[in-house]
Amino acid sequence: MLIPGAEATIEGRHVLLYNFDVHVSAIQTFARLRRFKGPDWLVVAPHPFFPAPSSLGKRLLDEIDVFDAIEWSHFYTPKVDFNRKAAALAREVGLPLLGTSGSHLARQFGTTYSLVQGEPTVACVLSAIRKHQVQIVSHPLTLRAMTLIAAEIGLRDGWHRAKAALRPGLSPPERVHDALHLH
Repeated sequence: MLIPGAEATIEGRHVLLYNFDVHVSAIQTFARLRRFKGPDWLVVAPHPFFPAPSSLGKRLLDEIDVFDAIEWSHFYTPKVDFNRKAAALAREVGLPLLGTSGSHLARQFGTTYSLVQGEPTVACVLSAIRKHQVQIVSHPLTLRAMTLIAAEIGLRDGWHRAKAALRPGLSPPERVHDALHLH
């Protein structure tokens, strides 16, 4: 089963949208997300406390009402783990955690994932997630693996920016990244 989804950048922050029915470019603000969000959507806060400008960070508390779940990211080691704060907030506000492996690189698939209890339909899976019927399967990365992933993503994104700067008329790297990024 494949659930349509995208990582949108809303007010400069990453947000995962699943089963949505409007073009991502129409959702540029959290106010518009609230306006467009339908009952069949699932909105997830990805890597909320990872130290990056695109992470929600403290902004998640301001926008918490629009989220259905918080991500347990694959990108952690036994000592470097930004998921702890995400898990604590999820417990505090009563939202489920959803494990994802990200998909910036093929090697990230399967590092973390969620087992969802329910019939294999989009509606049943999203409903089960909302009801906390999710089991996360995850293993921490080694520091070496984490470093290699970060370096490879950084090099790839830098390469896209350089190509775009040298060849006007190409899609900006952010759009290319968003179009290719699957969670």
